[in-house]
Amino acid sequence: MGILTAIAPAQAKPAAMDAVVEPVAQGTEQQLVLPFSDVSPDHWAYEALLNLAGVYGCVSGYPDGTFRGEDTVTRHEFAAGMDSCLSVLTNLAQQQQQTRDQEVRSLIDAMEQSLSDLREIESDLPAAP
Repeated sequence: MGILTAIAPAQAKPAAMDAVVEPVAQGTEQQLVLPFSDVSPDHWAYEALLNLAGVYGCVSGYPDGTFRGEDTVTRHEFAAGMDSCLSVLTNLAQQQQQTRDQEVRSLIDAMEQSLSDLREIESDLPAAP
């Protein structure tokens, strides 16, 4: 039995780190190719594996380029794969939160500037009789 490897969390990076990454297996502009030679495109798990390996980069299979989907995995192998995928998703969530925080901060700054501009305009108006 070979050793199933998962990409280490520090190396696990999805295809586009600065954008929200959604599963985009088939029928997209960017055509991904599943790196596992033993999984055919008509297999029921093909899209899931394409997302995990191609989009999220958290499953890498065996060193010989196979996935061996019919083999039993050990709890250690499962834990390593799960940890790798959870690390990728955690990083994505943190990046999305940072992006949202920056957008909110920009909106607050713009609103504060508008309020300041309105106060300046108000102070320039003549007093009401």
